[in-house]
Amino acid sequence: GIFEYVESGPMGAEELAFRFAVNTINRNRTLLPNTTLTYDTQKINLYDSFEASKKACDQLSLGVAAIFGPSHSSSANAVQSICNALGVPHIQTRWKHQVSDNKDSFYVSLYPDFSSLSRAILDLVQFFKWKTVTVVYDDSTGLIRLQELIKAPSRYNLRLKIRQLPADTKDAKPLLKEMKRGKEFHVIFDCSHEMAAGILKQALAMGMMTEYYHYIFTTLDLFALDVEPYRYSGVNMTGFRILNTENTQVSSIIEKWSMERLQAPPKPDSGLLDGFMTTDAALMYDAVHVVSVGVQQFPQMTVSSLQCNRHKPWRFGTRFMSLIKEAHWEGLTGRITFNKTNGLRTDFDLDVISLKEEGLEKIGTWDPASGLNMTESQKGKPANITDSLSNRSLIVTTILEEPYVLFKKSDKPLYGNDRFEGYCIDLLRELSTILGFTYEIRLVEDGKYGAQDDANGQWNGMVRELIDH
Repeated sequence: GIFEYVESGPMGAEELAFRFAVNTINRNRTLLPNTTLTYDTQKINLYDSFEASKKACDQLSLGVAAIFGPSHSSSANAVQSICNALGVPHIQTRWKHQVSDNKDSFYVSLYPDFSSLSRAILDLVQFFKWKTVTVVYDDSTGLIRLQELIKAPSRYNLRLKIRQLPADTKDAKPLLKEMKRGKEFHVIFDCSHEMAAGILKQALAMGMMTEYYHYIFTTLDLFALDVEPYRYSGVNMTGFRILNTENTQVSSIIEKWSMERLQAPPKPDSGLLDGFMTTDAALMYDAVHVVSVGVQQFPQMTVSSLQCNRHKPWRFGTRFMSLIKEAHWEGLTGRITFNKTNGLRTDFDLDVISLKEEGLEKIGTWDPASGLNMTESQKGKPANITDSLSNRSLIVTTILEEPYVLFKKSDKPLYGNDRFEGYCIDLLRELSTILGFTYEIRLVEDGKYGAQDDANGQWNGMVRELIDH
């Protein structure tokens, strides 16, 4: 395995999962009763494709049956070309852009193929009957990943706005402010789980975690985020999960992993719940098992020392690669099969998850053959915003205007909402009784409804209050 690391950082989840998987297989003896797996791990700096090539050549000279990683595309491509030349399977667990004339015959990727994931997101957009959507992406690969969705407006009468997160800072507030001003309520975020955690915190601070907003996250680690602060906010938050957590065997493996992780020092503010197994870690665990299925079916295979400077491929490589591509495995991430031509994982099962008051819950499933299948309770549930006002506390911004809102005449001092009377005040009181919300009336400081300043484009009055909150 070749793994990237950040200077002085702890061991990454993928490397930990790689070791955890090998140790599990060697301990259990069910998959490979007569074989003991050995491994060699090498660390490289992020983005260092030269170092990645050198480490791959070092490992190949030792004699290996497969190379796992690295995950970053430039380093992965360098290792891939060496594996192609020497006939050694290259196993990937991260998304990488596949060109149409892909000649990487010694390659499989366990990451769900994004053309399929993109269709899943589009199916969700159609299910929710969205007519306008804002797509917020982290880097340019996001546009490649979401191309199914980006091509959709012409076919589905969809209005699409595309925005990019700032590249050199974690501060998304200026972008969120623009979206709030533009009343962009339906948003798809294509970013890492760390970025997603930061965005949610900032959106909460800006009053963008209310029932008017609906966010879809493309990260498959949404389930592992700490959503405790948002459970009662009313915000709609939807995502996908590939970890098959409802399977008892899967749960027990994840539990063992979590117990080991909780004994390790906590990672600095990643936004993830402590000890949770990320999707990257689960995919690496599954990758080791899929390769082991190939080993099990090829007992006569032996490894041999290969030299990068001599283009003499491994004699068992082609057969072993075919066995890996033909493998079927029920892993932590559900059923695993590969497209035998390009080595991609185009067929897989996803859970659709959504934020409820109890936390993130499964509300449906998706797979490429049958598409979206939402649970009955979800189908029959009307999008009724009045239901979500129950037990909420609202700020009501207003100005004095007879007979709607005026100060109550009284000999003794009055406080809070008791200071006001009028038609709007009576109506507000009745609505709060029927719908079960509480409220605080605040007068606008400048006493204006709100108009836009031609010089700077800023609003004043009540409109300004609404924009700022």
